[in-house]
Amino acid sequence: MSSLLQPRPTATGSGIPRIIHQTFMSKKLPAELQENVDSLKRQNPGWVHRLYDDADIVAFIRDQYGPEILHYYERINPRYGAARADLFRYLLLYHYGGVYLDIKSTCTGPLDNFLQPDDQYVLAHWRNKPGEQHAGFGQSEEVAHLDGGEYQQWHIVAAPGHPFLKAVLETVLHNIDQYRPWRQGTGGIGVLRLTGPLAYTLAIHPLLPTAPHRIVPNETALGLQYSVYKNGSHRTVYKSNYGRLTESIVQLDRTDQVWASLYSAAKKSKHLLFGQ
Repeated sequence: MSSLLQPRPTATGSGIPRIIHQTFMSKKLPAELQENVDSLKRQNPGWVHRLYDDADIVAFIRDQYGPEILHYYERINPRYGAARADLFRYLLLYHYGGVYLDIKSTCTGPLDNFLQPDDQYVLAHWRNKPGEQHAGFGQSEEVAHLDGGEYQQWHIVAAPGHPFLKAVLETVLHNIDQYRPWRQGTGGIGVLRLTGPLAYTLAIHPLLPTAPHRIVPNETALGLQYSVYKNGSHRTVYKSNYGRLTESIVQLDRTDQVWASLYSAAKKSKHLLFGQ
């Protein structure tokens, strides 16, 4: 699996490059998101801002990682754009380093005010205790044994070539190969397990003693804000809400696809009958 991640990026040790990476379906952003990008640029004049659309993503993966990794990306059902975006951000930050932010996420002050000169990787938990802003977030049973639950991955702050991201990529590629909807699930929980914060956290946590990093209590210690929208209204700017999809996240061979279709039909019936 490691050989698929060649050519190797710049070696760890160069610090966090002053690059902000974001992605959206196209370069034409809704007004609120364009204002967010403009605000990020104003607050961080010494940083490069890069916005990637769907075509840029395919070109980057093809040019920097080659057809085999691109095939992994394309095996992810395009209706699950969040899962494709997860894989892309890991590949991008492993290669270039910098700060990745979801397009709806922003900073509350210059990033240079919060990053330290020797930072190689920065991890943060959710403010998820009772009464806090994101109470209950990131506390799935898979990470119940971890103090604070999952690590946030709507932001990634990394030096290029960091071993955490190599481990995440190897985990995600393995997950894609092994995915079956009746085992890992579909919809929101399936994405969390396949490519999202659960996969991210479970790949990184065992490596904490082995690689340089800094853990902060939550995103406010990095001057970051989860969303410029209120009450989840950001979902209206995306093509679809994948959270309740019942179809397979990964394209399967013919035999497994038959079983996946049956599983999807059963899940849809359950949703209709019980609203689950």
